[in-house]
Amino acid sequence: MNTLIPATLVLSLSLAPMKTVEVPELPENVVKLFKAEQDVSRHQILLFTASWCPACVQLKNNEFPALKAKNWEIGADKSSHIRVIDVDQHQGLSDKYNIQSLPTLVLVIDGKEVKRSGSLNAYSIAEMFYNRK
Repeated sequence: MNTLIPATLVLSLSLAPMKTVEVPELPENVVKLFKAEQDVSRHQILLFTASWCPACVQLKNNEFPALKAKNWEIGADKSSHIRVIDVDQHQGLSDKYNIQSLPTLVLVIDGKEVKRSGSLNAYSIAEMFYNRK
């Protein structure tokens, strides 16, 4: 059975306004923290992901732009706010952090895991980073 979607519904969905994501400002002490590379690695979110993971792609496409707009560094660098780790390329790190599902966000402070979560929106990622929740 074919289900037809009325054209007016399709048009109204395509014209719906995008929701703006607000990300908290970086506190001054955190801004200073990220200016020195050796300090950045002490407070970081590790994002375990894979290119074949639809939820990972969705997280990157939907939430990262809001964080990048607030000058968050996101990438494979050890000096990034969010360090993106491909599980297929870094099996050792995946094993070390016992990654069971993707995406997985792991907050690491001073080399110790403090918190972990699955996919989050940009605001919740910022809350996790500042260890507020």
